[in-house]
Amino acid sequence: MNITERMIESAEANVARERDDAVARIRADLRVEGEDFCVGCDDPISPERKAALPSAERCIDCQQAHERKKA
Repeated sequence: MNITERMIESAEANVARERDDAVARIRADLRVEGEDFCVGCDDPISPERKAALPSAERCIDCQQAHERKKA
């Protein structure tokens, strides 16, 4: 195996490890129970949002605003 093949193999292993870590984080988030009321506006978090993301702490509008601030 030459150096190029080893570099490719190493890069592929890193990508697989990062993917596995991301999947594990998402699965952990799904096991965490979030809030019933939005931490941003204090409105109830919709049942549809809670079903899609049980760990939600914000309603969809506040979450979108929060993500825009971070970007």
